[in-house]
Amino acid sequence: MEERIICLAELQYEYYFLGDHWKVVRGDNIKNISINSFYGYPFYIVFENIKEVSEQLITFISQHNVSLLDIFPVELILKDIVDNQQGYWLNLCLDFIIRMNCFSENIVKILTKTKDDKSFNQELRHRVRRIISNFEPKF
Repeated sequence: MEERIICLAELQYEYYFLGDHWKVVRGDNIKNISINSFYGYPFYIVFENIKEVSEQLITFISQHNVSLLDIFPVELILKDIVDNQQGYWLNLCLDFIIRMNCFSENIVKILTKTKDDKSFNQELRHRVRRIISNFEPKF
């Protein structure tokens, strides 16, 4: 079953989750992204549109009684951002994680790797430290 989860009409982006892969549609361009060979770039735009996207995701997870982490690849996107040392996107991803309250053990592990990584600026590393210390889930 194919159900649109996110729609950014002004940017012509639509996101569909199909179980083992995502279908990202931008205008006439369709990109199928396998969970096993993840490519996160098409998801980055979500973080620049956090208000609109978070409302859509909250509605979807409420209507379907599912966890955000079950339908949206936050952990994989975060890992992709950290692996590629993209400070701008990491900052926006942190805003998304906080707004959606979607912490997991894996998210905390990925963030822990960045708190001392000098490829990220000092302000961002300190922000990561604060977030980890304030919001670290009890496992």
